Amino acid sequence: MYIASQALGNDTMVARSVDDTTLVAHSSDVLQLINNDVPRFSHLTYHTEVPMWNVLTKNYLNYFDIEIRDHKGHLFPRSAIADFVMVLMFEVVDEINENVDDMVAYQAQAYRKGHPTSSGI
Repeated sequence: MYIASQALGNDTMVARSVDDTTLVAHSSDVLQLINNDVPRFSHLTYHTEVPMWNVLTKNYLNYFDIEIRDHKGHLFPRSAIADFVMVLMFEVVDEINENVDDMVAYQAQAYRKGHPTSSGI
């Protein structure tokens, strides 16, 4: 099974078989592969120690979709899937663009706080 999102997944590559001897990588919106290794009527539970990281290439995100697909990439009908719980983690990297004067002043202030002097001596 594949967890996919057209809004969130845009940097993944998936290998697909062209023939019996050749695999070709294609760009995909797949977020995670869930290996179904339980009997047919069991509950599928997936836990990972190492989450799969995807990169968002858009500057902002105000909505996203989640799709569950079969091994061929076809969307499962909603009636075929029981209610489920999914945890998504987002990490934001906020780049700070500061000029040289601001950095020098910041470092000088940090030095003064880290090396206090007594004014009475």
